[in-house]
Amino acid sequence: MNKITEILVFIGRFLREDWWFLLTYLVILCLMGSTFFLYDVEVEVYTDVILFTFPVFIVVLGYRGLRLWRKHRLLVNIRQQDWFHVAAENFQKAGLLEQDYQALLNKLGSQMDELRDKHQTQEKEWRDYYALWSHQIKTPLATLNLLSESTEAAVKKEMKEEIFKTQQYLDMMLQYLRLQSIHHDFRFEEISLQALVKQTIKKYATFFIRKDLEVALNHINGMIITDEKWLQFILEQVIFNAIKYTKTGGITVYSPKQQPDVLCIKDTGQGILPEDLPRVFERGYTGFNGRENEASSGLGLYMCKEIANQLGIRLSITSVINEGTEVTIDATQHVRVID
Repeated sequence: MNKITEILVFIGRFLREDWWFLLTYLVILCLMGSTFFLYDVEVEVYTDVILFTFPVFIVVLGYRGLRLWRKHRLLVNIRQQDWFHVAAENFQKAGLLEQDYQALLNKLGSQMDELRDKHQTQEKEWRDYYALWSHQIKTPLATLNLLSESTEAAVKKEMKEEIFKTQQYLDMMLQYLRLQSIHHDFRFEEISLQALVKQTIKKYATFFIRKDLEVALNHINGMIITDEKWLQFILEQVIFNAIKYTKTGGITVYSPKQQPDVLCIKDTGQGILPEDLPRVFERGYTGFNGRENEASSGLGLYMCKEIANQLGIRLSITSVINEGTEVTIDATQHVRVID
């Protein structure tokens, strides 16, 4: 809304709200006219009264409108502030009602401060609790990992995979808790996409071997500036999803020609239903594939999207049922290409 439109809207509202003031003036003129008529006063006298009082009425009405406009602009400016607290100087020349408004806003602001501090304290307590819990749970996981060494080969491999998954879900929970203050955890540096991809593939090598899936890495030679830990989290979630929903074939990771800062992960899995595709990044949304896989939480891709947005990375998905899914990680801060 531009300034002229705002003023016109204000004048319209002011006249509608001040109709009683105009009505009072008209009633007074009618009473005076009736009195002059009863005492047989000349019409010219009544006309003079109107000519003298009407400018006064306009001036008083204008003064009232100007005061109301100033109060309106003051409240609009206060409303545009980030918080409720109102400086006392804003209402130095205000009346009793405005001062009451100031006291009310400041009281609301104090209550909001208390709620915010309480929320931050509770959030810190929860983070500390989960951090302690995750530290404690790693001990029995490590013990289970050692015990699996003494079991039969067939059971050993399966136990190790389940322990690995548990550790992954545990790490995902901790990362989810850090999402609220993720920007404080960033450390930007130049990294090699090829090295990051190879490290991630190696981490999930057991699952590739177990499902007999092929892996192909093509034309990955970009160097970008980003946070390595958080980008690796995105890559791990995408690759693990590809493994989870691919039964035969394999996974290809590549960078398109002339786009070394773009990373594509393509699988030959079951694909995603067209009606599910627009919602895969929503928190808690699992879709048909997630309902088929009871272990799905609907948080992985949501977290990837949130992290990508914070890193300035574009994340997108295309998919065809029974043909596969392709996830594109577009790192906009391209730096150079390895020769």
